[in-house]
Amino acid sequence: MKQMIATIFALFVGFFVLVSSLIFAIGFSVVGFIMLKTRSKKVDKEARIIEGECSNVTYY
Repeated sequence: MKQMIATIFALFVGFFVLVSSLIFAIGFSVVGFIMLKTRSKKVDKEARIIEGECSNVTYY
């Protein structure tokens, strides 16, 4: 009986660790994807500003 309880407890702990690590990995990848998107938008904006300044200089 004790061995069965220990086995069930170990299975629950293993399942909990597996699910929590999966949730952590998914959450981490979502956060990384959002950071990548915001960074690429910022870089695009900076590139457009620099491009606009350069084109203004060439027109004068």
